[in-house]
Amino acid sequence: MKIPSLKVLFEGAKETMLRFPFVILASVIGAGFMIYLLDVPFDRQDAYKHLYNVVMVCSLGISFLLSLVFICERIKTSKTISIVVQIIGVILLVAYYFSLPGEVGYKDITRYFLFMIGMHLLVSFSPFVNKGISLERRGFWQFNQNLFIRILITGVYSGVLYAGLSIAILSFNNLFEARIDSKIYGQLFFFILGVFNTWFFLSGLPNNLDELESMDLYPKGLKIFTQYVLLPLVIIYLLILYLYMGKIIVQWQLPMGWVSYLVLGFSTTGIFSLLLIEPLREMEGINWIKKFSKWFYLILFPLIILLFTAILRRTGEYGITERRYFVFVLAVWLTVMAIYFSISKIKNIKIIPYSLCLIAFLTSFGPWGAFSLSERSQMGRLEEILTKNKILVDGKIVKSVNPIPDEERQDVSSVIQFLSERKSLDRIQPWVDHSIDTIKGGVVNNIYKSKEAKIADLMGIGYQLYKRYNQSDNKYYYITSKEYGYINIQGYDFAI
Repeated sequence: MKIPSLKVLFEGAKETMLRFPFVILASVIGAGFMIYLLDVPFDRQDAYKHLYNVVMVCSLGISFLLSLVFICERIKTSKTISIVVQIIGVILLVAYYFSLPGEVGYKDITRYFLFMIGMHLLVSFSPFVNKGISLERRGFWQFNQNLFIRILITGVYSGVLYAGLSIAILSFNNLFEARIDSKIYGQLFFFILGVFNTWFFLSGLPNNLDELESMDLYPKGLKIFTQYVLLPLVIIYLLILYLYMGKIIVQWQLPMGWVSYLVLGFSTTGIFSLLLIEPLREMEGINWIKKFSKWFYLILFPLIILLFTAILRRTGEYGITERRYFVFVLAVWLTVMAIYFSISKIKNIKIIPYSLCLIAFLTSFGPWGAFSLSERSQMGRLEEILTKNKILVDGKIVKSVNPIPDEERQDVSSVIQFLSERKSLDRIQPWVDHSIDTIKGGVVNNIYKSKEAKIADLMGIGYQLYKRYNQSDNKYYYITSKEYGYINIQGYDFAI
């Protein structure tokens, strides 16, 4: 094997830079800000929170701008038009940055992850957007297996480089008593991640996208990984889930909520395995793959019923939250995929990333989205409990003088906490006469109370976020502090 010269490496890096200038720039800027933020003293972190938003946008921009490059290359635009398209992409990213609050909350982070998922999926089919969903299936597979292999190789190279340099720094520090600040390890991590990792990954992406459809390459290592690692995991998942279904039938009890994650994990692993072995379906002498592909989706149907039963049970008891919303949406998607791959003669795998990308974006906003629907559900649940206990009368909160059951008190507390985490406490403003925004956490009768606890006090309900467990004569209470920072205890000796 011939080791490339520095000139060859430099030329390769230059070509990659000229092909993906804005992608590399976004990655370098994001890494640079993270390196800088690691050097900011802890007591000054609040003044630099907006820089984390820059890092978020840069991370999002890597996959978004990469997709734009592939689209322009595939439709064969000029270099000038490609640059203009990428500049428009940068403008959209800047607009997204200004849409973020100074301090991002639960909804902002969740929406960001949805965008990240959508953008990564967009990369997987961006070179084929002008070819229709039914064309260039082999090229689509070759492109994505190249991405998959490239991610694995880049991860190994970056990991070895980071480990090697970290050990070198540690050795130098200990042998020469250099007193190097430990933050250098974090800064080195982000430098390798943002500069070397991205640059190296991009350098191995296919240059001629038109040639992918004519390629007939299936890596032996990928075949071994799929057959002897992923498929055995699918079988193990399958056995566990069907044994659990048997237990449910025998004991005649509703399934536990977390089984939905196991079903989704099994389905994801199985579908991913089928995607990886897709070209083998057309090869002679490997008939078992065709049979496995056919039976896998048929086997899914009983598990889909189990999945719907579990999630509908949790939704019926505790209302809709974003997590249950996404599980339900994925259950619907899984049902559609199982029906499609069971009855379709084409069995086009391109429909998987297309549909998931669409779901990721559509569920992130609008009255049908995860956040609006979840908040409406929890508000309805809160209104029902308060009305039942005569705390909400004629649309106004009347402080309760009678205790309410612990379970309902906990439900009310959890909804208040739910709204607080999403910065949506203003939804209960019509029920109270004074401004919700003026309520702050503070000391009441020598006891510190959070904003949520004070709102519960307005209803005459003791704030109880967690269950109280009773075992014989013993009582166990679990408490937690939601507020962070320093509490002034001047005039006292201890704060407990």
